[in-house]
Amino acid sequence: MGLIIGGVLLIAFALWTVIAPRHQWLTLNAWRYRDPDANEPSDLSYNLGRAAGVGTILLVVILGGYLIRADSVQGDAAAVRKAREQRFGTTHVELAPPPAPATPSAFPSTTRTSAAATPSSGTTGTGTDGLLAVWRYTTVENANPFDLDLPAGTNLLVAVDGAFRVDGLSVQESPESVTITLTGTCTQAKILCDSDRTSPVPPVRLYPIKLTAPLGGRPLIDQSTKDEAIGR
Repeated sequence: MGLIIGGVLLIAFALWTVIAPRHQWLTLNAWRYRDPDANEPSDLSYNLGRAAGVGTILLVVILGGYLIRADSVQGDAAAVRKAREQRFGTTHVELAPPPAPATPSAFPSTTRTSAAATPSSGTTGTGTDGLLAVWRYTTVENANPFDLDLPAGTNLLVAVDGAFRVDGLSVQESPESVTITLTGTCTQAKILCDSDRTSPVPPVRLYPIKLTAPLGGRPLIDQSTKDEAIGR
């Protein structure tokens, strides 16, 4: 706010110099002389003042525009960090390419499988059968508050703790629910793989998915726990 007020005052002073340089001199400087008329600046001096005033106005406008744009970008970046922190528990996320489909033997028996989209505190850990837990998930609508280059048609993001490498991902849809099956392995120290952590190991990897229908009110089931995953 202070910069805006200062810029406006500077532009107003420069406009005074451009429009009425003689009036400005009489107001600000003539009182210093016994005979102001004998000490009045020349026309050349007034014209140079006008040129300086125009230059000042242009400089203030350019710098002001830059500062406003920088402030807007900073505000957008803060909004992105906040959205990521709220949804995924960390600001350090990365969009991951789709892995191969998960092992069919892990699927429920009466479901329809959808593929992951191709890209342009939750439970952590891996089970004895190689299933990985869903760290978080979020639906994606028209707005994309996470500043990610999502593939066209993506309407679901599944987040996986960065301690794990996902080797397989499959989605099973039914009218009642959506089930996510993740397979893979831990790539970090054993203590990070087995502990029930409340914060993930960054970067959290995000897998874009295109459901045949929006998730809506259906629960998203984590196949590794058979429970509803955290998110919306």
